[in-house]
Amino acid sequence: MAALRRIQAAPYKFTVKSNLPENSSVSATGAFDPVAKLFQATTTITGGTSAGTLQRIVVGTNSYQRQSSREPWVHLDLSRVKKDDSLVYFDMTDPTGLAKFITKIATVEQPDPHTYQGYFDPYGSGANFLPIGAPSLWSIGGGNAPFTATTDEQGRVSQIRIVLEPSNGTTLTMTTTLSDQGKPLQVKAPAKANVREADPMYYK
Repeated sequence: MAALRRIQAAPYKFTVKSNLPENSSVSATGAFDPVAKLFQATTTITGGTSAGTLQRIVVGTNSYQRQSSREPWVHLDLSRVKKDDSLVYFDMTDPTGLAKFITKIATVEQPDPHTYQGYFDPYGSGANFLPIGAPSLWSIGGGNAPFTATTDEQGRVSQIRIVLEPSNGTTLTMTTTLSDQGKPLQVKAPAKANVREADPMYYK
């Protein structure tokens, strides 16, 4: 848990790969700087009824999102969005879900110097649980689920793997790889010429 908390103190990049129900899968790449408040992620779902790609960039309280590289970015001022609006609010205090994951850990042991194995409670984890679950993780009942975390030579968490085994349905295996921890990120807002403002209704 201490190793996971250290991730939140500096910039890092991440990749995620997971299978999903309906014979689909998801892959994501991104980066987060908790101090400079920079975030970017590209999430692609293949197969199933939710196939597509979502791109998001957040610089401070300015969020930019689009579904396709052929579309303009849609700008939303997060400082004007209510936190209880689950449709458009984006939590920059924990955009990757790592802080929430830490609070959900039930047990953990260390079988070797670079491996931690344990169980966490996925119940009610909610949306935006990336990268521990991508693009989101929501569980109703089912008990604790296993996870394995691997650290590098510096003791930094480099990979997290979780497994969800529903009573009926596909076993989900989600693997997150963390890299470039502590290195500056090159995250910038999109060019203004390719940005349109969100509908004012989102601020009501």
